[in-house]
Amino acid sequence: MQGRQARRPSFWRSGRGALVGLAVVALVALSFVLPGALSTKSNPGEPTPTGVTQGAGLPAGSHVPAFSGTDLLDGKAITSASVYDHKTLLFFSEGVSCQACLVQIQGLQQVGSALATRGIGLVSIMPDPPGVLREAVAAYGITTPVISDTSLSISKAFNTLGQGMHADTPGHAFALIYHGKVLWYRDYWISDHTMYVPPSTLLAQLPGAGRPS
Repeated sequence: MQGRQARRPSFWRSGRGALVGLAVVALVALSFVLPGALSTKSNPGEPTPTGVTQGAGLPAGSHVPAFSGTDLLDGKAITSASVYDHKTLLFFSEGVSCQACLVQIQGLQQVGSALATRGIGLVSIMPDPPGVLREAVAAYGITTPVISDTSLSISKAFNTLGQGMHADTPGHAFALIYHGKVLWYRDYWISDHTMYVPPSTLLAQLPGAGRPS
């Protein structure tokens, strides 16, 4: 019995062992040819297209990343699904630490009828905690939807972080979205180095908007 066992070929010298060895060699070679081919990590929700600079937003034509928030004024959910059929202008700013950002919302509310006639709704997304944000909203008479994005998840999904005055807050960015696509994006802090845009200027630059009446 012991003699027969001694004469038995080892696993690696057998036909099955040879096949397994070739498979291992092939996988190792693949890992050098295609780095990351063996990785189990994936980013299915990553919105930033290849080659887009961090903090530069999402270019026109990009898919709108899934997002979800709550309007501080009425407690209703605002999600990528709930605004899918409505043109929505998302305003990303530094929040209550930026007085000009709050004045910006006031200015856009004053031309709200011009936005409405073009079927555009305004949603402001700010990084402040709900309590602090509610006080500012009341003080500035803001009546349009406001989302508290303390986790920065929405700001990050739209690639607004990294080029503002602070790395962990957006600059002064607008994204016009509709039917799951980004129609237009501009960060005025990056392009014009300003934290306030005259509403008439913004309206004129929105695609297909023309000048307000």
